[in-house]
Amino acid sequence: MSWFHSSTAAVDARNYASPAEIVACFQDQRNVLSRLAFLITGDQATADQAVVQACDMTLQRNRPFRDWLFEWAKTATIASAISHGTEAIRICEAAYKDRRCPHVEHLSHGDAEELAASLDLILGTDTQTLIAELDPLCRAVLVLRAAIRSSIQDCALRLNVSRAAVVGAYCHAMTWFHDRHVKPVEETHYASHATQS
Repeated sequence: MSWFHSSTAAVDARNYASPAEIVACFQDQRNVLSRLAFLITGDQATADQAVVQACDMTLQRNRPFRDWLFEWAKTATIASAISHGTEAIRICEAAYKDRRCPHVEHLSHGDAEELAASLDLILGTDTQTLIAELDPLCRAVLVLRAAIRSSIQDCALRLNVSRAAVVGAYCHAMTWFHDRHVKPVEETHYASHATQS
């Protein structure tokens, strides 16, 4: 029986990331992690600090599975960034708690492809513009939903705000993205078809 447990432990140990792999992941993915943290904090120095703290926390706690290391790094970085921006995020809650969302698609979670596209869109948007035009609650919800696939309820728990505020903030952010990215493309498409006919 002891042989079985020792061989199982050896197999399990191989599945966990080593400290060197953890550090390498945070270094290799530093640009993405720093950008996600920056979108939440709105301050580059604080964002960089959040990434360092996330790496340190990962090294000090139970090691994540090797296959999930980047997902873990994103989650730890986002949690660290949220802890730095808690006050700014909570201040925004009042603006959204009574707002309703008429878009059913905002409440659905979407599949992996849609979420990856959303994350690419967020990361591809000019960060300064996004920070200037969306408040900390909107940005935090966007990052949580797109980067680590958080549900509306999970966002509310992580941000310590009401579910209604999360729905309102997410609706506002998604409407902003639609008006800024999708609508101009649609208008250009319709205009080109009108000139051809």
